[in-house]
Amino acid sequence: MKSSQISASRIVSVLCVLLMPAVLSAHHSTNANFTQEIISVEGVIERVRFVNPHASVLINNTDTEGNETFWLVESGARTTLERQGVTLEHLEIGSKITATGRKGRRENTMYLQKIIYEDGSEFIPQPELN
Repeated sequence: MKSSQISASRIVSVLCVLLMPAVLSAHHSTNANFTQEIISVEGVIERVRFVNPHASVLINNTDTEGNETFWLVESGARTTLERQGVTLEHLEIGSKITATGRKGRRENTMYLQKIIYEDGSEFIPQPELN
């Protein structure tokens, strides 16, 4: 009987080791998707997704020749932002802003650190992370 208990515990151990990568990749780290390089992008807020697990803002950046580039700017979870008093009023569609944050590993993406509005006021969604 003792050998069957040892075999069962070995099987469980092996399964745990084999399934661990799947469990760990279920939620990604910010470091996996964003570099340490800090960038800034000017543009107009086109769309806001105030949801979990990540809120995001789509910014339309237009260069001097009129070429448009859309930037996806991610932030923390809606619930985290709400606990800090953040509402959709902070992210009004049509607002001209400069977003600053960590450059994404994918093209035209960043992880938000702060927004500077046209009037010079600032919005920092998660001060403890900056």
